[in-house]
Amino acid sequence: MRANAYRFFIKYLSSYLILLLIPITVLTLAVNNLFVHRLQEEVISGNLNNLDKVRYVMDDQLKWIEDMTHQLLLDDNSLYQYRISDQWGYKAWGLTRELRRFQRLSPFIHEIWLYYKNEQAVFTSNGVYTLPVLAKQIYSFEDLDEQALDYHLNGLNQSVILPPRKDAISGKSYLRMFVPLFPNQKLTYGTLGYLINEEAIQQLLSTYDVTEGSTWVFEQKNTLITGIGTEAGPSGEVVTELVRNHNDQNYQKVDIEGEDYYLFVVTSKQSAWKYATLLPVRHVLHKVEQAQKWFTYGVAALVLLGGGIIYTSMLVNYRPIHRLRKESIQALSHRGHSANELDTVRDALHSLLVRNRELDQRVKNQAAAAKNQLLLSLLKGEFDDPAELEESALEIGLPVSCRQVVIAIVEFPPGSGAEKRPAIQELEKLFPEECPAYGMAHVEPNRTIFALSVNDLEPEEIGLIIRHFQESVSSRNNFPVTVGVGGKALVSNAPQSYLEAQTAIGYRFIQGLNRVIFFWQIPITSGSVHPFPYGDMEGLLKAVRSGSTPKIEASLSQLLSYIKQNQPPLIVARGLCFEMIRLINGVWKELGLDDPNSDRYPDIFTIERLETIDEFENLIVGLSRDLCEAFGREPLPEEEKAGEANAARSVELMISYIHAHFDECEFSLQGMSEQFGMALPNLGQFFKDRTGQNLLEYTTHLRMEKAKNLLAATQLPLKAIAEEVGYYNVSSFIRRFKQLSGQTPGEYRIQSTEDR
Repeated sequence: MRANAYRFFIKYLSSYLILLLIPITVLTLAVNNLFVHRLQEEVISGNLNNLDKVRYVMDDQLKWIEDMTHQLLLDDNSLYQYRISDQWGYKAWGLTRELRRFQRLSPFIHEIWLYYKNEQAVFTSNGVYTLPVLAKQIYSFEDLDEQALDYHLNGLNQSVILPPRKDAISGKSYLRMFVPLFPNQKLTYGTLGYLINEEAIQQLLSTYDVTEGSTWVFEQKNTLITGIGTEAGPSGEVVTELVRNHNDQNYQKVDIEGEDYYLFVVTSKQSAWKYATLLPVRHVLHKVEQAQKWFTYGVAALVLLGGGIIYTSMLVNYRPIHRLRKESIQALSHRGHSANELDTVRDALHSLLVRNRELDQRVKNQAAAAKNQLLLSLLKGEFDDPAELEESALEIGLPVSCRQVVIAIVEFPPGSGAEKRPAIQELEKLFPEECPAYGMAHVEPNRTIFALSVNDLEPEEIGLIIRHFQESVSSRNNFPVTVGVGGKALVSNAPQSYLEAQTAIGYRFIQGLNRVIFFWQIPITSGSVHPFPYGDMEGLLKAVRSGSTPKIEASLSQLLSYIKQNQPPLIVARGLCFEMIRLINGVWKELGLDDPNSDRYPDIFTIERLETIDEFENLIVGLSRDLCEAFGREPLPEEEKAGEANAARSVELMISYIHAHFDECEFSLQGMSEQFGMALPNLGQFFKDRTGQNLLEYTTHLRMEKAKNLLAATQLPLKAIAEEVGYYNVSSFIRRFKQLSGQTPGEYRIQSTEDR
């Protein structure tokens, strides 16, 4: 052992050795009376020490309960997201799980109750029960019937401790603690209840029990909690009266029914609980008489063996401290092992505190990044229906209920500076509950994008809300704020609303600053109105699916000529360009050639950054050529003959290949076509002619079946399941799953759980 590292062990070991040597020396030199006095003091010191150990352990447990209660009282505690949920099953499951997690951290706590006022049930760490069921069927205490339980859950404005009572159902006795949530206010919104095993407290007392004596525990109001002792000893009522009337001394001699006792009392400064021991004086004197009798024979043995016994007992008592020090050293890999016990634990706690703060900051940063990514996906049009958006939002802990959206762009003066503008979170709070808004920074530094969940709101109501928002921001910050608002759109058409908002904000040149500009109020058309080129768009779709570069370029030329010749309004031109991009990306997706959500493909923000239609022409022609190249080369005549000759056995090889690789994220039909040396269209037609099934549909079916098995049999998050079945993008997985099964993955998992 290193002396500094085990300083406290050596210190206490030395102190006990000194306590051993002093009595031996004094007993040897002093008279019998002094010997008796010293031995009595040793007995008193030992009993006070035992009581102090009991106090220390109980203080530690009560402090843990107090800390846990404080955590549950915080606004951002781990129960909050379940408490505010409108889904009863999710709420009950989440609250029960969190309470069970807290309950398992303390061996003293049998169960935790959590009751919110106006709720129909009490949430516990073991389940959810109504008040009548909890008071009569789960537990049955004679002092806590249904009416009394209702009072303790609804009528308290300060913490209450009920002495242990036996539960008639389980036969066990429990101490009941009720803590109102926010007890410093007159009106509380709920109550926490703790059931503490009386047996656990008695086991602690029995660890330091005194033979022929009794040990008792009292709460701060001198109410008896529990105790252990001999059946023939004084009753709990007698001991309670003694404790209430005792002076401030640690011990005193009392007379009970003609017999003298030593009364030891230790009061906790932390909790004000009291711990008392009654020890018969005759028991102490009996020990003194035995010590005198064996004094002559025991002095020599005591000198030889005392040191070894003290050392052994110190090792046993020191073991928890030693274990704590070892675990603290593991948490402090960057430090040496020479620090003493307290310094090591102190450094470990400080290190864990710093790490916890860093982890909290990383979680906050990741949550903000995930929120921005979700809004980007919405603006890019990656969500086909509201269920996909809601499920993706739940994955990052963002409660979103949105069927229809309006995109708004808020522009601040260029010279306002980021430090002068309000934060996005503050701006979000200015919108009412019926129209929640989710914001993100625009590519231009003085702009912010907001997606408003409008659902059943009328345009007039939306206008009033946004105008109120604009006026609030402008008046609070004393600079002009301009808002461009797009039209009301379904989730899948959010890009269109964004283009409209971008167009509206551009009209500030005409309408002026410090106002709200609604797209639907802008006179967009002038002169003759040209019909939308639906036929040309249909021709482009056929050309893309044919894989012919000349046909694609010819169709694109017709559509671009329409834009150049007719000069439609900017929003119409941009919308038409976006539809062309969406069409080509859709073919990529249908053929399984690549992920259409990849960053290499243009999206709504790409169109926004284009300056001229010629730039768009170069972009879309290059994309179409990439698509044609992905179809692969045409097979040579001799390859066609070889393919026909080996057709019978090739289809089995194809099926085996699909079953071996379909759940890999890198798997693609283009890669499969290269594996079998066939162009992708020929591969698809060959597979369909011989199996009667579409190649992409067959592969997708295998992926969805595996996904269903994982959803029903595991609790893996959706992102992990998506990767397990071959999807990098969880939104694409959710969309495809609902298209084929009619349910989102989350709905399917819930139904599978209920069916079991």
